[in-house]
Amino acid sequence: MTFRRTAALALLAGGVCALALSMAGCSRRRIVLPIVPNQPPEVVLTQAPAVSDRPYFYAYTIFWTGYDPDGRVDHYLYAIDPPTEANAETSWVSLTGNRQTFLFRSDDSESLGTRTNPGGFHVFVMKAVDDRGAMSPPVSRAFLSYTVAPTVTFIQPKTLHPLLRPLLPPTTTITWTGDDPDGQVSRKPVKFKYKLFPEDGLDFTFLELLLRPDSLRRYYAPTFPGWDSVSGDTVSVTLMHMIPDKRYVFVAVALDEAGAYTSIFTLDGNMLFFYVGYSSGAGPRMTVWSDFFNYTYQSGGYNTDPSAYVRVEVPYQQKIRFSWSATPYQGTELRGFRWALDIARLDDETPRSGQDDVAHWSTWGVNNTQASVGPFTGGAADSLELHRFCIEARDNNDFRSLAVIEFRVVRPRFLHDLLFVDDTRFVPDYSLRQRPDSVLAPSGPWPSAAELDTFLFARGGVRWRYYIPSTQQSTPGIFSGYEFDTLDTRGLRGGTVPLSTLVNYRHVVWYAGLAQMFTGAPGDLRLPMPALRFMSAPGRGDVLAIYSGMGGKLWLMGGGIAYNSLLPYNQTANDAGGAVFTRSSGELAAGRLMWTLPHWRSAISCLKQARAAKNPALATPAPGLPDYSVLPDLLVEREGAGLYPPDPVPPMRSPGTFYLTQYDGEILTQPNVIEEDVDPDPDVVRMGPTLDTLYTTGDVVQYPVMTCYRGSQNAPVVFSGFPLWHFRRAQAIALGDAVLQRLWGLPRAPVER
Repeated sequence: MTFRRTAALALLAGGVCALALSMAGCSRRRIVLPIVPNQPPEVVLTQAPAVSDRPYFYAYTIFWTGYDPDGRVDHYLYAIDPPTEANAETSWVSLTGNRQTFLFRSDDSESLGTRTNPGGFHVFVMKAVDDRGAMSPPVSRAFLSYTVAPTVTFIQPKTLHPLLRPLLPPTTTITWTGDDPDGQVSRKPVKFKYKLFPEDGLDFTFLELLLRPDSLRRYYAPTFPGWDSVSGDTVSVTLMHMIPDKRYVFVAVALDEAGAYTSIFTLDGNMLFFYVGYSSGAGPRMTVWSDFFNYTYQSGGYNTDPSAYVRVEVPYQQKIRFSWSATPYQGTELRGFRWALDIARLDDETPRSGQDDVAHWSTWGVNNTQASVGPFTGGAADSLELHRFCIEARDNNDFRSLAVIEFRVVRPRFLHDLLFVDDTRFVPDYSLRQRPDSVLAPSGPWPSAAELDTFLFARGGVRWRYYIPSTQQSTPGIFSGYEFDTLDTRGLRGGTVPLSTLVNYRHVVWYAGLAQMFTGAPGDLRLPMPALRFMSAPGRGDVLAIYSGMGGKLWLMGGGIAYNSLLPYNQTANDAGGAVFTRSSGELAAGRLMWTLPHWRSAISCLKQARAAKNPALATPAPGLPDYSVLPDLLVEREGAGLYPPDPVPPMRSPGTFYLTQYDGEILTQPNVIEEDVDPDPDVVRMGPTLDTLYTTGDVVQYPVMTCYRGSQNAPVVFSGFPLWHFRRAQAIALGDAVLQRLWGLPRAPVER
């Protein structure tokens, strides 16, 4: 974080320290694109019964479809009743097309089967092969006479691969569901049977079960004696008293109304192979949030190290509500939460003496998921008020996780008048390898990062530093004469400006450009993501909203405030010529910066604009309104000659990069009336507008581009959907003075600009 406290700052021009990054030179590098591996195809298999007039057989017409994401499906391979023994060869048959009728012999030559004796069992397996020889994972169906065998799918725990076995605690809940494709009443199986097989159990040889899982079916089917039974759409069974450091296989079988059962026994199907033990992260994985932050822990567990604390800042004299949730470790169930504020010892189990005794643990409860604390005073001016809010979560194994929110209570100091926050991502200067005392000439449209600093803050009357020796003197910045500090967000630790920094200033000017191409991470010193975009992402707190709610006054401008704050929520389907954010699409919503601060709540378009004209209704002061009459009537682009005195081209610049005719503009495109009770008498309600349109832009239709919110929901907020530096220098000075002097009442020393 870089601070510069001055009444007359100098940057690149006029003795100002420019942001200069050393470069060893530039060279072209050949870009080598990675080789994308061939993606396997997919095949989806369905089936329907077909009538057969041949005795002792039943037939099914099977349908399938194939899809290849990066090519085409060339043909299919199928097998009927493939061998189940390990290392046995499967005879595959090739075919094309998408349907075929297959005949399956019945095991009972005397009968085609009945409900009590379904008859023959067969397995049909199919794979798709693409035009480069890649094969899809096989899909299979099992059939019994007159019926299709139901299937079992495990929901919890999930296994990513047959060879990757989950580690489960000694008390584990297994959840699964079933499907009966040809059920006459519903697709829900009539019931399930299940059994747990430990590795040293006496019921079945464990190695045989792992190597030849189908032998389990042959041994127990069709009645599965000694197995437990359960019914339901989705079934959960809790296994208890399992022994750590041992292996287990849990097997579930679905049975349908015809008596058919799950006929394919596999370790990635109806058989769950797992280990029992303890994990350091076995506790519930917690998420904690409030109006100021949102944080999810990477894993469960109980970590008391202060480095694991979630550290946030909260405003003083406000109740703070914390909320939380947790996802239990696989195979376990969430059993409850409890919380405490500033508890002396985490192992202190002393019950609370009353409702206000928050320094001891609350009672456990599954629905105990939020609490409000405070308000807090923020301490004396030279003190630091810190608190620790602790939350515990536990599961049915009594595995616990701990979340600690260490929050600092911030009170507004308002020690200084004005802070400028540069959140633009213009190109910085680069030094020359041959001449480290010089810099490369700026390129691209004016301004670069250092040129913008010069335009806004330069002391003036100083030779241009680092440029080719010249007698030309720098021009004072347009804000020369004001007492202010500046802060550059490029490379900010944590990606945002701390609330404790903002509350030292009564007024903050925050400016950001569109910066569509700059998406680097915070900390990248070259072209990182603007802090406003990082701050506005889902789950992060709105520091500017808290600052404004505490009485700080804001001027947001630059042509990129709306874009960067709303980009994380953008629905590209409604973009037209540029980013568009609307209330109807859910992009503009309560809690987001543009809604809360400038109160732009209808529809915003980010489009190229040219000029801006003052609202004619502001020509004369109106009772009860700020004096907007001092605003310049028309904001026009810079030009070398014309109706106005020319703005001279800066050193090492050409007219083509300086005299630009359009700017990145953010405009309101739908009615956006904000009305509140404007009568100071609390017993009288008189509704009136509290959002003033200061400037409009557009060729045919004039759209608001600069507004001032002056309602009661937060301190006054001026919003300019344009970069102040685009317009003629004299007009930029006049507009800046109108906001800083007339609206904010800030003094300025009589410095020539």
